Formats: sequence, structure tokens, C-alpha cells
Amino acid sequence: MRRNCSRLAIKQTGSALVVVIFIITVMAMMAAAMIKINASQAATTTQEIQGTRAWFAAHSGIEISLNKLFPIGDPKQMLTCAVISKQIPLVDFDGCEVRVECNEFAANDDAVVGVERRIQLRSTGRCGSGQYQVARQQQVWVKGLAQ
Repeated sequence: MRRNCSRLAIKQTGSALVVVIFIITVMAMMAAAMIKINASQAATTTQEIQGTRAWFAAHSGIEISLNKLFPIGDPKQMLTCAVISKQIPLVDFDGCEVRVECNEFAANDDAVVGVERRIQLRSTGRCGSGQYQVARQQQVWVKGLAQ
């Protein structure tokens, strides 16, 4: 009887090794999945931050262009697209660039004396580089009377 118990104990000694290897394998797969999720989340956060910076850069381009179109001190004066730079230099926006497109339109309307001018400003802000480059665009329409 004693021999059977010792044989049974000898047969079961390798099962703990199989369980340990299984647990280590499962834990390694879970760790790899967590690392992948963390890397994906870091890339998403980077793109979100760059997107916010690009949006503010585009907004700055619109504000600078509007300031050039309507000079301070003479609110009735409206200049032309000739005063708008295509590329606007920004301060404290490292890795970002802003391009502004300006288009003028004239609308003849019998109800309005003269010709009413409309100007479309489209500003594109780009931030980042490579796979993390993000662009945001803003558009504004400005209306004023012809001079």
C-alpha cells in the first residue's frame, strides 16, 4: 500500500511546473497587452495635444489677419487681401506653422448703395512632424462697404 502512495506522489510532481508555466505565459500576454494599450494611449494624447496647438495656431492666424484688414484707430477702414501675408510667423508655437488664404468677393445688391465687399479668410495651422503632424483649419467671412 505504501508503494502506491509514493508512486502517486511521484506522478503528480510535474503538474505544478505546468501550472507555473501556464500562469507565467498568461501574465506575459496580459503585460504585452497593457504595454500596447499604453503606447496607443500615448500616441492619441500626443495627437490631441498637437491638434489643440494647431487649432490655436490657426485661430491666431485669423486674428492677426483681421487685425491687418481692420487697422486699429479707423474702424470704418477695410483694407484688401494685399495686406495679408500668406505665411504668418508665430511666437511660442515651436513646431507649428500657419498659412492664411484671403479671397475677395464683390456682391452687387440693389438694396445696398454701392458695392458690398466680402472677404473670406481661411487659416490652416499645422503642428508636429511625421506621423504626429496635425492640421486644423478655420474660416471667417468679413463683410464691409467698398471704399
